[in-house]
Amino acid sequence: MKKILFSLFVVFFAQNSLGEILEVYTWKSYPGRSEQLLQTFEQAAAIHSKLGISVTINALGVGTSQDMDYVLRYDDLESYGRLKDATFNDEEWNTFLAKVRANPSGELVSSWSANNIDSSNRAEDFTKKGQVIAFFRWKPAPGAIGLQTMIQGASRSKPVHESLGARVETYQINSGENRGQVLYLMIYDNFSDMAKTTAAMASNAEWQALLSENSNNPNFGTMVLNGQAMTISNWD
Repeated sequence: MKKILFSLFVVFFAQNSLGEILEVYTWKSYPGRSEQLLQTFEQAAAIHSKLGISVTINALGVGTSQDMDYVLRYDDLESYGRLKDATFNDEEWNTFLAKVRANPSGELVSSWSANNIDSSNRAEDFTKKGQVIAFFRWKPAPGAIGLQTMIQGASRSKPVHESLGARVETYQINSGENRGQVLYLMIYDNFSDMAKTTAAMASNAEWQALLSENSNNPNFGTMVLNGQAMTISNWD
């Protein structure tokens, strides 16, 4: 197998990263083997959950290549190190890896890590609500002021969007080819809730004012990707 199921990579965390850390592994199934890949994910999640790692499995939709994300979540840097060590030393996990390598059902497309800019957020918080995710990835303008402006903009947008029905989480990506970018997630129970919030945003004066302000700010940066995902399963 050319690509190992969940290969270890070096993670660069922001100096102020004290809260939730996530690792995202995007996989593409081999032709006719999407169901087998999902079964592999579920088996992996059962092992990770037993070790104390929160797992979310997402099917990517509109705006993406419609692959699947396998997401590992850790409370903080301490739990990240401790649980990674536990995983790589776990007999059940290593036996599972050997089995998957012998008969892979997909290939790893990309992997990256990020930390929640809200240091009080923990891994289990993500699994409390939401089956549909609208995601927006932003590339900040160059320099420290670009990142600061982006995070401030996200922090100001969050209460507006949450008042209209979404749950919002913001992450700074710390490894992978998109390192330094900011991920803004709007999370809903279902597509109907997402549609209601989207409609409300179009007529909300506070949001329209923020949107105009951000679009006219040269330090705000550029949106490089937006799309949708649907949660298949959550494991605590």
